[in-house]
Amino acid sequence: MGAARVGKTAIVHQFLYDMFPTKYIPTIEELYRGEYDVGNTGLVLDILDTSGSYEFPAMRKLAVETGDAFILVYAINDEESFEEVGRLKELLMEHKSCNPHIVVVGNKCDLEKQRVVQKVVADTIVGIDWENRFVEASAKENINIVRRKEVLVQANFPYDLNPAVQKRRTSLPLYAIPKSNNNITKSKKIKRNSCAVS
Repeated sequence: MGAARVGKTAIVHQFLYDMFPTKYIPTIEELYRGEYDVGNTGLVLDILDTSGSYEFPAMRKLAVETGDAFILVYAINDEESFEEVGRLKELLMEHKSCNPHIVVVGNKCDLEKQRVVQKVVADTIVGIDWENRFVEASAKENINIVRRKEVLVQANFPYDLNPAVQKRRTSLPLYAIPKSNNNITKSKKIKRNSCAVS
């Protein structure tokens, strides 16, 4: 969760598919699934990529109520996006019966020269005041993205993950699949999952 254009979808794509989407497409809501081998058991991780620009209160409420862990994302070059993370954290505290598991990610750390949110300030607010975990990352440069352990720790899942763990792609959106000769072959078609709330 986070404001628009902070890189939420880019983080998800790096996390699940080891790729950085170069074209910006505003997200309404996308559901992704990754399957992992954790010790002797399998783990299915459903990731809901929420909208940053559109207000859908019913969808947001459902995401909050059904989520086990939350990644709140801001861009280090956008102070308003950091303030939005504060508002989202308050929303989670209001709607979850117990303390929600939260990791705050300061994305775009590759844009150090454009930084407006100082790392020490964010780390102090998130780590000490909010008592949540904090990490700076770059989806573009794949810095601190493959820290699945951090997410699983926050969600109280077993976290003995091997860095070379195999990932199964089950919900890659069609626009993210490379096209050959402007056509998608039948073997490359992947069903796009969606969620409807009425």
